Amino acid sequence: MGQGYSLTTLSAGSAGIDVPELADLVYEKSLGTARFMKSIRARHRNGLVFVKVIMKPYPSMKLDPYVKALLHERDILEDVPNALGYQRILETGTGGYLVRQYIHSSLYDRMSTRPFLEDIEKKWLAYQLLSALRDCHSHDVYHGDIKTENLLVTSWNWLYLSDFSSSFKPTFLPEDNPADFSFYFDTSGRRTCYLAPERFLIAGEEPESRGVNWAMDIFSAGCVIAELFLESPIFTLSQLYKYRKGEYDPEHSHLSKIEDPDIRDLIVHMIRVDPESRYSAEECLNFWRHKAFPEYFYSFLHQYMGLITDPSSGRARLELSPGDLREADERINKTFLDFDKISYFLGVDVKPAIDGSNLTLPTLNYPIFPLQLDLPNHGNQPLTSQSDSNDGTLIFLTLVVSSLRNTAKASARVKACDILLAFAERVPDEAKLDRILPFVMFLLTDRSDLVKVAAIRTLTQLLAMVRVVSPVNAYIFPEYIFPRLQPFVPGPNSNPSPIVRAAYASCIASLAQTSLRVLDMIQALRSDIRLGSLVPESTEKGWTEDVSYHNLYDVARIDLLEFFETHTKALLTDNDVSVRRAFLGSVSSLCVFFGNPKANEVILSHLNTYLNDKDWILKCAFFEAVVGVATYVGSTSLEEFILPLMVQSMTDPEEFVVERVLRSLARMAKLGLFQRSTTWDLLHIAVRFFIHPSIWIREAAVHFVVTSTTFLSPADTYSIITPLVRPFLKTNTTNISEVQLLDALKKPLSKSVYDMLLIWVTKSEKGIFWKAATRDGTFDLGSPRTSSAGKIRQRGSSGSSSAITKNDEDEQWLSRLRNIGMTQEDEFKLLALKEYIWRVATRRAKEGDTSSNPGLSHIISLSQHGVTLQTVFFEKHQDLPQRRSSPDKSKAPAGERKVHTIADALLDASTTIDSVPGSRRKNLIPRGSGRMESGSSLRVQLNIRDPASPESLSPTPPVGSQDSSRSQSDVEHRDVTHRHRPQPPSARDRSLKRIDPDNLSVALPGGEVYRRPSAISLLNRNETAKAYAETSTTSTNAFGKVDAPFQREQHLPSPLSMAYHSNLPAKVPQQNRTNHTYRGNDPTILKLLDAVFAENYPIDLYDFGPTVSPVSAHHPIKKASFQSPDKPWRPQGNLVAMFGEHSGSINRVVVAPDHAFFVTASDDGTLKIWDTTRLEKNVTPRSRQTHRHNSGAKVKCVTFIENTHTFVSAATDGSIHAVRIDYRNINDAVRYGKPQVVREYNLSYLSNIVGEYAVWMEHYRSEAHSILLIATNKCRIYALDLKTMTLLYTLENAIHHGTPTTFCLDRKHNWLLLGTSHGILDLWDLRFRLRVKSWGLPAGTPIHRLLIHPLKGRGRWVCVVGGSSDAEIMVWDIDKVQCREVYRTSSAPANKANAADDVPNPSIRKNIHLAADTSWKNYEPWRVDEDRPEGMLGRFAGNPTSPAGVEPSAGNGAIFPSSSSSDYGGIRAIAVGLDVPENSLEGSKCGFLISGGSDRKVRFWDTTHPDASMIISGLGVVPDGIAQKPRYDTTHPTPSLSITTEWVPMTATSPNGGGKGQGSTKKRGDKASSAGPTASSRPPRSTVISLQQQQLLKSHLDSILDVALLEVPYGMAISVDRGGMVYVFQ
Repeated sequence: MGQGYSLTTLSAGSAGIDVPELADLVYEKSLGTARFMKSIRARHRNGLVFVKVIMKPYPSMKLDPYVKALLHERDILEDVPNALGYQRILETGTGGYLVRQYIHSSLYDRMSTRPFLEDIEKKWLAYQLLSALRDCHSHDVYHGDIKTENLLVTSWNWLYLSDFSSSFKPTFLPEDNPADFSFYFDTSGRRTCYLAPERFLIAGEEPESRGVNWAMDIFSAGCVIAELFLESPIFTLSQLYKYRKGEYDPEHSHLSKIEDPDIRDLIVHMIRVDPESRYSAEECLNFWRHKAFPEYFYSFLHQYMGLITDPSSGRARLELSPGDLREADERINKTFLDFDKISYFLGVDVKPAIDGSNLTLPTLNYPIFPLQLDLPNHGNQPLTSQSDSNDGTLIFLTLVVSSLRNTAKASARVKACDILLAFAERVPDEAKLDRILPFVMFLLTDRSDLVKVAAIRTLTQLLAMVRVVSPVNAYIFPEYIFPRLQPFVPGPNSNPSPIVRAAYASCIASLAQTSLRVLDMIQALRSDIRLGSLVPESTEKGWTEDVSYHNLYDVARIDLLEFFETHTKALLTDNDVSVRRAFLGSVSSLCVFFGNPKANEVILSHLNTYLNDKDWILKCAFFEAVVGVATYVGSTSLEEFILPLMVQSMTDPEEFVVERVLRSLARMAKLGLFQRSTTWDLLHIAVRFFIHPSIWIREAAVHFVVTSTTFLSPADTYSIITPLVRPFLKTNTTNISEVQLLDALKKPLSKSVYDMLLIWVTKSEKGIFWKAATRDGTFDLGSPRTSSAGKIRQRGSSGSSSAITKNDEDEQWLSRLRNIGMTQEDEFKLLALKEYIWRVATRRAKEGDTSSNPGLSHIISLSQHGVTLQTVFFEKHQDLPQRRSSPDKSKAPAGERKVHTIADALLDASTTIDSVPGSRRKNLIPRGSGRMESGSSLRVQLNIRDPASPESLSPTPPVGSQDSSRSQSDVEHRDVTHRHRPQPPSARDRSLKRIDPDNLSVALPGGEVYRRPSAISLLNRNETAKAYAETSTTSTNAFGKVDAPFQREQHLPSPLSMAYHSNLPAKVPQQNRTNHTYRGNDPTILKLLDAVFAENYPIDLYDFGPTVSPVSAHHPIKKASFQSPDKPWRPQGNLVAMFGEHSGSINRVVVAPDHAFFVTASDDGTLKIWDTTRLEKNVTPRSRQTHRHNSGAKVKCVTFIENTHTFVSAATDGSIHAVRIDYRNINDAVRYGKPQVVREYNLSYLSNIVGEYAVWMEHYRSEAHSILLIATNKCRIYALDLKTMTLLYTLENAIHHGTPTTFCLDRKHNWLLLGTSHGILDLWDLRFRLRVKSWGLPAGTPIHRLLIHPLKGRGRWVCVVGGSSDAEIMVWDIDKVQCREVYRTSSAPANKANAADDVPNPSIRKNIHLAADTSWKNYEPWRVDEDRPEGMLGRFAGNPTSPAGVEPSAGNGAIFPSSSSSDYGGIRAIAVGLDVPENSLEGSKCGFLISGGSDRKVRFWDTTHPDASMIISGLGVVPDGIAQKPRYDTTHPTPSLSITTEWVPMTATSPNGGGKGQGSTKKRGDKASSAGPTASSRPPRSTVISLQQQQLLKSHLDSILDVALLEVPYGMAISVDRGGMVYVFQ
């Protein structure tokens, strides 16, 4: 007794998660009442988790076997898309814990949740269950406890098989003891059994196997699928016992209720008693393909939904990232873009998109319904159609609606509206209302107005598509829709935006009609079916059925009318014109909805007021909508109320209104709404517009006249219409048609005459000509016109206005009209349009007088508003002298200077820009002097720091990028700078005339304004007190940090250093001022003048020389006379020139944009200019000019200013020089002037960092700047504007990525790719100044060169030299971060092809080469951002390569002495080129690379035909006297990677003098000797030595550091080496 532990010694109810190992979990609630393992829902900082806990019966119990099995199971389940394993498996001293992601719904819960599952959704869940079993069983993982509670379902019906228990729950149970079943498997207490019959053993029976097998899982899955379709289980525990004995068969009692026979057969197969007769999961899927499961489940749906579903959901580490917030948007966007593919696989006929180019909108009130769906390749109108039972639209619909509530972008929700409408075509009406409508109603409360507009239109279209309403949706409008439409009209609690109100106004008619149609359908249901559910609960029990039906209908209809009446009045009288215009499209339908009495009261009484509005577009929309109203009210109301307003509008000043009135009258005439007398009156008016200057009005008038003959007999047409139109026609016509009338019309009144007539009406004072127009009554409908036709015919025959009464003033106006081109025939036209012109001019004058803002459409004259214009003249530029950091003692003694005290600083802080200049700072002027004599003295008194002193240096910018120009004084840095000589300080006083808008001002005698830093900084406080904004992509708030104290300590110099700097001359160059005559102090005007000066003054042309035309890449490279022009350019290896003037290694060689000369930069501190025209002539080679940096400085980089002859060089002392080369070519006579330093800068101006210098530079021009990008050895990239010598921004590269060595720009200057000494590539976006991505190259060696691929990749492929352990060039796709091409030299360590050279069969040799290229895996990048900085530094701890920015020690010849892989045989430099051979086909370009490195060879790589590559210089000589010519083979280890390898044949004597070749020859034996020439045929030893000496004379003797391509006078390759030599090869 008491010696053993029972199973229930420690109940699961006592378990908890309060253990240190789960400290990151917070208990939330317990789930279920299981006794074996307790289920707990806990909260993690990134979401909810599900924890299963088991308590150990005794502390010494070990769970190691179970933990090991669960870990193995978890690793396998990571690759199963429909399985969810345990993420964290933990054992403590008291229990075990299994943790996974919590999913809110199980299959058991989903079956009882609205909207209930349809058959296609049930099939989809069953298919996923079988797919999960297939994948798990294929890896020998079995579940053991499949039931509806262990099948988790997401909101978009993606199924997860979870809680695998085969490793810790018993496989077999005793048949005579149900306690074990209840303890382990009946967690819900429902007594439902899903276990296979063979798992129950009778007493004394031994199991056939020890563990769970696939057949047991299949049986459980069959029970789950049956319960899914029947919505009830098919087995309890007792029923399973009977089923095992053959006493119970669910096929007859339950499965017969399943309507689908294929599903029924599937379940019967899966629940067979004999496990051997059951199909496996894979066999079930294959057998019931095209039967129970549609084909698209297999071919499309499962894979597509798996991709849309997060593949790491529930299996990866649970971390919430900003990308997770966009997951819902991405799902909707993907469904939107793939809608045509989804429709195709679902079997829906994809309708082609409508070409919008042929669609015209003839009216403003163009009907928006049915909506045009904005779906890719779909573009159709939603139609009402039903789907078949196997249509998977509901599956995708569930995906969209489940993602809708979690979207972050309004654009995704707008797209979702289109998707929902498109899916609504394929789903039943009940699904439209139950599954789509709730989510559309949710969007009506969105924060974005665009989403609200889309939701309103979607709601209207969706309801219009409904044709069947179920009883549960009987009161959907009054109880569900109307309360949510109420906020769309202005009220005390709502104020929607005009765009939302306009959208609602355009949809209100359709909503009203749909609500009435739904009410009619519900009334039909009440009458026919007498459904009790449709009777409101509040109705009395003793109601009479027939009467109540009608009463309910009448009450409901009155409610509808009242609701829409209120909203119609609000929209009809809205203050916004756009809302009223949108409402006009709904007027005619609303008239039908309200009925005749209500329509006249609600709509028509207010509608006429629209014509009083000054918005002509509203008037046009009114006349478009009035046609439908006229059709509804009838001809009597039309002629009494509407027609007079239309005739009056024919004299509207806006011609578009007149044209729209005539078009509307034509539509009414076509409908036969006019009586014959009314038609005659309108024709008398319309024919006058035949001679109107506007072509639109003329065409509209002709259209009305022709349409009026629709219901006339030929006799009426000939006797009435023809006499009316004849005066306005050039020739008589018998056929009244639009084409003939338009062709026969007389020439209209000219526009100039028409405008002059309008002026005549307004300016006439004593004239009597226009007084008769007031009595004509032409535009008064219904007035007698018995003589109108006769008058027109009479005037048309006479063609003169002599019979009209006129006075002298009228004659003067008529003469002016004749002077501008009015003929005698035009006088008849004047009389025809007389009343029209008078009315138009009169109305225009009245509306112009009453207009509140008549000048908004015209240019505002500033002089009329009392603004005095000021003309500013720009003066010639002045050179600012040198500014010293110490005052000129001869003119400003130190004793006379006033000390800048705290009181002065506080006074500065209180000075405003509006203060009277000099009124508060009189004490700043030294006594005894009437003017300020020293600029430096001014700087001391006003605390203006000298840029050469440490105080003036810019603060260290934050990590990333910033606008560093904010903290620089305009006087010191803002202007164009030059190299200078010291000049008298007085010149500076005369030239300082501009201020910085960000700083306060101090006035000096003479009214001039000097600039000083803001006095808020107080005394010597640095300007670093500015708060730099720290922005984040996940927040809309910008936070500032005041880091002035730290930076102040960092940059504040000691008194000793201040004294030292005061004795040094300032290095700030001479300034090129923007001088102008403006003496004001307005910062806005100063900025405007600066911008005008920068746009109009050609600073670049003045300072950097004229623009030269660069060599075009679209033209062929010039070839020597012996080369064919039809073939691509290839170097021949001929040495053209060899220069040796440099005394140090040459680091760079760059070619001028027009290839007139090239520049070499050397460690000896010089840059030499070499003429290219001399290469064509037999002239002694020497440099033409030389530019020197400071003594001891080494020039490391040089680049040309874009399309000029000015280059920029940088040395190791931090100096940067812009040197202009005065190059003249007159009649083929080249002259070089002395190099001029036009810009000089030093990186010490920017920071206090010692030893910072540029390692690479590139220049480009933008719209407003001339930008020099500088990469330094301190991991910074500066953007310097060469126009003003101001720093635009700074990019801070991560220090642990290594020292920058080189970079390249794309052709549009949008991004920059930076290479470092650690073999890391950093991609920066120059537009946003952010680092986009980083990746490391395999070997981690320094990167030497980066260049855009000349031919492939569309500017996204970059040629990389370095970063690899082999001597090779890699081509990387920076978009996909993949290595695309590799060009490998024979000196690469990975070259193993010598063994393949002896194989005679080319295919076998190629296979050997391919096997040698198995190192392609080394070209996979490593993600830099995934490593911590300290971990990354550990990568390079064992490879202490010398960074590019650190000079090697004295006597160290190697550039990177400890990097053996890059020393010998490594490529150091490349140049890219593109050739277009003459007479070649368009687009046939040939790209190539030229490389050089430490193996002293110059190579030509043909990227188009790699086998045509060659060695230009450095070929060895074999004993037979023939130069070694390598072979180039290309292999493709992967489809996206090609490797071109250089193979050198094995020889008896190695070219390097080693015995390796001899050993190889001995191993070959006689075969090798027989392949080559015999010993007797070889040349003598002296001949071989002579040939080798000749090759040495034509080859480099030291490492090649840079190469370049020269195209003038013909294609040549330039290479420079560490020995200071320059070689030019043809």
